[in-house]
This record gives sequence, structure tokens and C-alpha cells, in this order.
Amino acid sequence: MAATTDDIRASVSKDIAALQQEVSRLQKMISAQGAEAYYEVRDRAGKVYEDALPRAKGAVAQIRAEGVAAAGAAREHPAATTTALALAGAIGFLAGYLLSGSQQPPHHWWR
Repeated sequence: MAATTDDIRASVSKDIAALQQEVSRLQKMISAQGAEAYYEVRDRAGKVYEDALPRAKGAVAQIRAEGVAAAGAAREHPAATTTALALAGAIGFLAGYLLSGSQQPPHHWWR
């Protein structure tokens, strides 16, 4: 019986060692795949950035040009600019006034 127990322990020890080696091999494989995926995603992100950069620069330049044009028009026509801003403010005030008049449940300060 003692020989059988020793044989079982030896067999179990061999199985455990084999499992440990397999787990180690799998960890290395997963680590390598994770690193590969990281570099692939990083490369894709770099390509997207490189593709988007010229368009973003163009958009910024366009926005800047539009801003300069709007500022120039405002300087050339100060009365029209003032009227447009006052009208926009009045419309905003009116919209706020009308929306604030909607039915809301009473809100008491003690609640």
C-alpha cells in the first residue's frame, strides 16, 4: 500500500509540474498576443491620427478665416452688428420667459 501511495504522489507531482509548465507556456503566449495587439492598435491609432491631422488643420484654418471675416464685417458695420446681437438677445430672453411660464409644481423652500 505504501508503494501505491508513493506512486500516486509521484504521479500527481508529475501532473502538477506538467500543468505548471503548461500554464507558464500559456501565460507567455497570452503575453505575446497582448503585446502584438497593443502594437497593432497603436499603429492603427497613429494612422488615423496622421489621416485626420491635415483635415483638422484645414478646418482650423477655415474657422480662423471665418472668424477674421466675421470680425471684419462687424468692424465695417457696427450698427448692423449691434442690431443683430440685440435681436438675438431679445429672442433668447423671450424664449426663456415663455419657457419659464410653463406649469411646474410649486417648490416650497422648506421641502
